[in-house]
Amino acid sequence: MIVQTKKTKKILIAIISLLSFLITSCSTNNIDKNNCVAIVDDKPIFKEKFEKELSFYQKFYIKKYGESYLDDKNKNGDSNFKKLESELLDSLIKDQIFLNDLDRNNIKVSKNDSQNLLKELSDKIGDEASLLANIEAFGSDQSEINEILFNDSIRKKHWEFFVNNNKIKDKDVREFYKNNKKLQKMYKYDVLIFDDKLEAQKVKEQINNSNDFRKFLESDIRNYEIFRSDFVYNDDKLLSLANIYEKDKVSKIFENEDSYFILMVNSLNTKENDLLVRAKEIYLKNEYDKYIKNLIKNSNINLFIR
Repeated sequence: MIVQTKKTKKILIAIISLLSFLITSCSTNNIDKNNCVAIVDDKPIFKEKFEKELSFYQKFYIKKYGESYLDDKNKNGDSNFKKLESELLDSLIKDQIFLNDLDRNNIKVSKNDSQNLLKELSDKIGDEASLLANIEAFGSDQSEINEILFNDSIRKKHWEFFVNNNKIKDKDVREFYKNNKKLQKMYKYDVLIFDDKLEAQKVKEQINNSNDFRKFLESDIRNYEIFRSDFVYNDDKLLSLANIYEKDKVSKIFENEDSYFILMVNSLNTKENDLLVRAKEIYLKNEYDKYIKNLIKNSNINLFIR
């Protein structure tokens, strides 16, 4: 059983958030299509950039999942390498569309934005040196990190642009909230996680009520992991598998991804003001997705690889 410290988890989350695909923002009046993988509204995405990104992510996935991962077939019958190629191209195109949209609205992305993002991420894990060291362990160097940060800052700035310029009204959010029952209650839960089903059964036999469950949460000696959720909706994966929605009720043992779980809901949130804030975040994200789809629909995209 792998036990991660809070700092290790923060570093991993920061690394994953940084490992978004890079973009090219240069343009030329005389584009050599043989050197491009795509052109988005006269802005080229160069083959050299694509191949460099592809090589970087090959190293990343091999390091994370093992040598054979990229050759393995996914459920669609394609190799994970082909999936990586396709997702990389899609991401490069989408990021170029974001950058084009920002340019049209006279919004610039600078190196200062990248440095501010680096500081934010570094603050989350404690210090910049640890963040950079862990990213470099995935096969990246300082220049690649700077490019990744620049790309992340484009996405961040595009989202902020949308939020600051949307025409969403409070009455729209309230109607959205009223029409979605799921949004009207949230749950927070604790879980005991076991590698072995027999060990889970031994513990479950000792739990007759919520107080018994809490004793296992507080125990210093244990052969199981503990996970404490944030507030979630009723379609949360573990909550759905447990099928427990009452406070202080303990679930039966259920299995997920080769582990065994015992779950208890410890808190409910039915405060309308809090829930409306959450609903607005979801509503904004839905509207942003529509905005992006419209941008893609109205962009002139020419592909030169498949």
